[in-house]
Amino acid sequence: MRRAATCLTLIALAALATEPAQAHGRGGRWWGGVSIGIGVPLVVGPGYYGPGYYGAWPAYPAPVVVAPPVAYAEPAAQPVPAKPAPEPIFYPRQGQSAAQVEADRQECNRWATTQPAAMADASVFHRATLACMDAHGYTAR
Repeated sequence: MRRAATCLTLIALAALATEPAQAHGRGGRWWGGVSIGIGVPLVVGPGYYGPGYYGAWPAYPAPVVVAPPVAYAEPAAQPVPAKPAPEPIFYPRQGQSAAQVEADRQECNRWATTQPAAMADASVFHRATLACMDAHGYTAR
């Protein structure tokens, strides 16, 4: 009963005050509560500065980290072209003359071009030429 009377007395004093208390220049308002006119803050909520009178603390979203745009990108590495195999040297196994070696070489080159995929793939052409020259009696190096 005594508490109720004290509260009613404080409320009556607040109503009788002609000017609200100037707490921190806020016209009677204190941070975290309101003044009841005699400089005593009326705090609503669990803590003076905590959630309460003004509601719960705002929930801020997590920051989003975005990579900066690429102003310059290194060009992609170009594949290194394979070095062409050097021309093979043919050694006659049966005593053929230089003119005969050249004639056999031209004939084997013509025959190698008729093989499937020889014109599209240099390694196929090279193997076909070596096989032909071996058949004509030459050793390649």
